[in-house]
Amino acid sequence: MQMNTLNNFNPFQTIIGYNLLDELKNFISKKTCIVTMDDLWKNFKSNFNNDVEVYFVNSLEEISLEKEISYFNKFDTIVGLGGGQALDIAKFFSWKCNLKLFQFPTSLSVDAVFGHRSGIRRNNIVNYVGWAIPECVFIDYEIIQSAPKIYNYSGIGDVLCFYTGVLDWKYASNQNKCEPKWEYNDDLATISLNYVEDLLNNSENVNKMNKKGIETIVKAHQWGGNSFFSSGWNPRHIEGIEHFFFYNLELISKQKFIHGQPVCLGFILGCLMHNKYEDKFQSFFKELEFDFRPKSMNITWEIVMQSMETLNKFISSNNLWYGIGSEKFNINEMFNNLKEKVNKLY
Repeated sequence: MQMNTLNNFNPFQTIIGYNLLDELKNFISKKTCIVTMDDLWKNFKSNFNNDVEVYFVNSLEEISLEKEISYFNKFDTIVGLGGGQALDIAKFFSWKCNLKLFQFPTSLSVDAVFGHRSGIRRNNIVNYVGWAIPECVFIDYEIIQSAPKIYNYSGIGDVLCFYTGVLDWKYASNQNKCEPKWEYNDDLATISLNYVEDLLNNSENVNKMNKKGIETIVKAHQWGGNSFFSSGWNPRHIEGIEHFFFYNLELISKQKFIHGQPVCLGFILGCLMHNKYEDKFQSFFKELEFDFRPKSMNITWEIVMQSMETLNKFISSNNLWYGIGSEKFNINEMFNNLKEKVNKLY
């Protein structure tokens, strides 16, 4: 029996405002560790006491992270400060060491701050593990606005993916290949699609990254992160081929990306495969001028082609849910179509 969990959707406590980082030192304990990135810390260290301990993320591989657990046993509180990697690793150690968690994203690059699980790597393949609920998520308008636009624009990938996720879900249902535990649910799908429409309708605000633009992305990320859990660990309405393409691209290239770049490239691919790439998406991308061409990610179109050629195998070998990417398709035709659509954006 499929439970109706829509009424159980309950995003993490979130505070949105100004000058929020300065307040942390007024309530975090002396046994606190800040998990962040080396290049970010110089921008924010003045907001903390000089004796605060800091952990710089240098790996997402579980085998490496497990070796660091003993370091965190001396703390009782952990603060994730940064983008998706810092927030995910803060969740990981909070879970492993039973630490009180506060999350402070410095950009809107990904919805990781609103998810219970950590996106760690096992042999370079993304796995979502763990259980962490922050005491609070802090969204500071000025800090978000001060981030390079490419990082904030990256966050649209984790909203647009609702669209291709729903397309994959419908496709699987129509092919009678949908998992019994994730039977197609029009209510879930409709909510996800409404967040996509809200994003498109607020393209000007997102472009300016004003308060309304920030709030538009945050609300969608709250849905994407928390509804995975609150719909019974059902990912169907929030993720599909666009993320599978990204995971495979990361594996093939052995590179780490600004999350939204490969996801948006995979989004266009997914839309084209479903024959659902609409003018409104082309217009949205053009207005933002968010560059996700391969050269902006320091890869080649040839590597994109390799990711497409091996997509079927990647999906099946990693037991990912069935969708359009599970099918055989004319790779050369789809590749040329994708390349044409992306190049037209610039």
